[in-house]
Amino acid sequence: MARVNLRAAFMNGLESTVTAQQVFINRVDEVAAFGRSVGGLYRMLDESEVSPVVDRAQGRRNVLTFYGVGGIGKSTLSHELERRFLADAAAEGRDDVVTLRLDVSEDGACDIENLLLRLRAGLGRLGDRWPAFDLALASYWARAHPGEALQEFLDTSPTLRRAARSVGLGDQIAESVRQVDPAGLGGLAGLAHRAALATYRTIRDRVREGRLLSDCELFAELVEADADYETLSYFPYLLAWDLEQRPRRGRSVGRPRVCVFLDTFEVVNGRTDRALERFVQRCVYLMPNVLFVITGRNRVDWADAGVGSELDFTGPQCWPNLHFSNDTIEPRQHLVGYLSDSDADSYLSEALTRDGRPAMSAAIRERIIAGGQGLPLYLDLSVSHFAALLARGGQPEVADFGGSFTAVATRSIRDLPRDERDLVRTAALIDRVGAELLRAGRPGVPDGCVARFLRRPFLTHDDAYERPYALHTALRQAIGEADRTLPDGWSDRDRRETAIRLLAWLGERAGASGGRVATAQALESGLKLAAEHGVFDDWMVRATQRLVEAGQWTELGAGLAGVPAEQPEYRAIRAAIQGVRLRRTGKVEEAIAVLSDADASVRPGSLTAHLVRVHLAHALRNHGQYTEASAIYQDLLGGEFDATARYWLCDYDYLNGRFATALASLHGQQGRGPEGEGERLRLLGHVWRVNARFDEAAAAYRDAIVLARSEGLAAAEAKALANLAQTACWSADTVTVSEAATRARELLDLVPNPVELVKIRSAEAVAQAMAGATGEARTAVGDTRQLADRIAYRGGHTLADVAEILLGTLVGDHAGARRTRAALDERTRTSGGNIYWVPIVSSWIDGPASAAESGPAVDWVDGPVAALGRWAEVVAG
Repeated sequence: MARVNLRAAFMNGLESTVTAQQVFINRVDEVAAFGRSVGGLYRMLDESEVSPVVDRAQGRRNVLTFYGVGGIGKSTLSHELERRFLADAAAEGRDDVVTLRLDVSEDGACDIENLLLRLRAGLGRLGDRWPAFDLALASYWARAHPGEALQEFLDTSPTLRRAARSVGLGDQIAESVRQVDPAGLGGLAGLAHRAALATYRTIRDRVREGRLLSDCELFAELVEADADYETLSYFPYLLAWDLEQRPRRGRSVGRPRVCVFLDTFEVVNGRTDRALERFVQRCVYLMPNVLFVITGRNRVDWADAGVGSELDFTGPQCWPNLHFSNDTIEPRQHLVGYLSDSDADSYLSEALTRDGRPAMSAAIRERIIAGGQGLPLYLDLSVSHFAALLARGGQPEVADFGGSFTAVATRSIRDLPRDERDLVRTAALIDRVGAELLRAGRPGVPDGCVARFLRRPFLTHDDAYERPYALHTALRQAIGEADRTLPDGWSDRDRRETAIRLLAWLGERAGASGGRVATAQALESGLKLAAEHGVFDDWMVRATQRLVEAGQWTELGAGLAGVPAEQPEYRAIRAAIQGVRLRRTGKVEEAIAVLSDADASVRPGSLTAHLVRVHLAHALRNHGQYTEASAIYQDLLGGEFDATARYWLCDYDYLNGRFATALASLHGQQGRGPEGEGERLRLLGHVWRVNARFDEAAAAYRDAIVLARSEGLAAAEAKALANLAQTACWSADTVTVSEAATRARELLDLVPNPVELVKIRSAEAVAQAMAGATGEARTAVGDTRQLADRIAYRGGHTLADVAEILLGTLVGDHAGARRTRAALDERTRTSGGNIYWVPIVSSWIDGPASAAESGPAVDWVDGPVAALGRWAEVVAG
């Protein structure tokens, strides 16, 4: 309310004697509850024999919740509590009290990386040493974002950038790393991925040796765990542990006090899918020495019985104060009610004054109170309407006020000039706006009109966001209803045409030059427009694919869970995102089902249909259904995903021994970017390798290694190194195999990929067999099978079969070799791929001539006699 009234003062003209006052009415009980919660939490922490940070089984008493209907003043209350908390600390001379505010409705606000870095930035105001979190983050970042500077990520989001720069977050984390590894800072600064790897390995090795933070339980486990969002969601524990180690500072009487304000929490706990809420709940549970003040429309049900298994920490034993039966012990849950008539009258009397007396007459105030029934947003709009009437030189009458909330919203629109009425209608279509977006939505409106509109009191402003202005959600909905009763109100067609222009502007923000965060935020807003107004633009398909290819599929579209929509393209994009998430988490059959349903419901031939189908093909391929996948890739030729389809069709040709066809296609595929070019080079190497043209294969893999290294693509370099080892092993070049395997494993520490570990181990099995190390070779074959079983990688057993047949041939066990060949033949026929291995191993057992005449048909690069002759020479040599 304070911001609204302050702006109202500027609407009354130079001659007006009316002044606006900053007013915060009543909420005495809520303010008192906050004070008791702060005192109760830190008293409990001081009195606990064992810190709840360490004893993770202790019930959590660090959540204060205010919930109620929209427009009731929850956000205003939250801001006021934060202001008083900081003001009281300043009055006491305390320099160890900090707050962090997070509106979880903002795009990207609940991305786990963004959330944790904002928490860390807020805590950075207490000091620059947070070793457990900083070192674990450096280890995670080196593997999850190889080649990407942390500082670049910090600068991509306006909110995160402002928070990080206020404390020099990048420098603080870099200094923590420097204390452990003075030479390895490149891993954090985002230099070559080898420097990042050095940073990670130094930290990991010191942890293993017990020389680094051995007193922080689970620090070692978090450093060595997979670098994914699941691991990262447990990092708040490290922040809490670091906070627990903070010394008392200055005139402080007790431990540092930290309060995190989570506003608009219904975005998190109002979804059917509770995956995001699980991450946020972990953060709250693992930081029991921080008070979380949650404001939203829904009561938090974490302490209820029967919540289910979607959340980790549930029940009254975990959250004793949040149970519905608790109505005394703070912090707890509070239903925020409407203002009483006396409180509403106090607000209206104090909001606008003339010569120290209420500007509104008692009769007008009574009319407003009767209509508003204590809803603070209703009072705000009525005050704004009163100020607007004064600004036009009129004398407000009783009849100008009262009525429903929609009626008040209608008057608010009528108070505006025509151009500004169109601007407020535009702002009501989307969650956040800025001057550029408004001009895009209403291109004929003058800049001066846009500037005046952005100073209107019903808009809130937060310059932490790229689009800093917003209408209250309840007001957005009311404006949509109210506008239908106005003579110049927009039709559905008007809204749709404006939404299309807004969507086009967002598409420019999500263009190829935009960063990942900007693209993700634009896509999220675009999908909301699609869901609410039935509009669509193909840039949303391209942005989705771009983010998926960059590995940013985990939280993509999370803000739209449960949003109904009839727009088929919107539903198809949501299904594609879900399919990617299921496939990447090992639920391939579920992914196929979701994507198949979406494929059947979307318009055939559309770009959205192609997006769904390319990911359906990927899922089928992962499931070993190569033939079905290849049919889809064939259909995608000539479209948006032509390059992707051509590559995977080449791979299908290679798997089925059509080498000449694959080579011809690969030589014609250029310009797919460094990632695509690396894949092309590696597939060229595969063709040469299985044709026993090892020099050409090694050259292709080395080109791929150089390219990946120059582009900072650690995952691609690891693959090419594994392939180089798979090539050198056939020449008994144990030095190259050992060096390539070692370097690949180092990179796979950085970017885990268990499939490549299977390939490396199979190459070592071949190299040891070729070198006559029979025992070591047998062990390596067994290891290959175990690794393959562990990750359900069917192709791993094919590689193990080949190595086992080679070993049997070399030691004279031809009967055993034939038995394994029979298993290999069955395996490759069933899978529909890797069929060339049967004639290759037959050339060792029966000779090249016999092998060429039997087994599956293979189109060898230079004919079966030459190719199988080279393979026979491998064993003979």
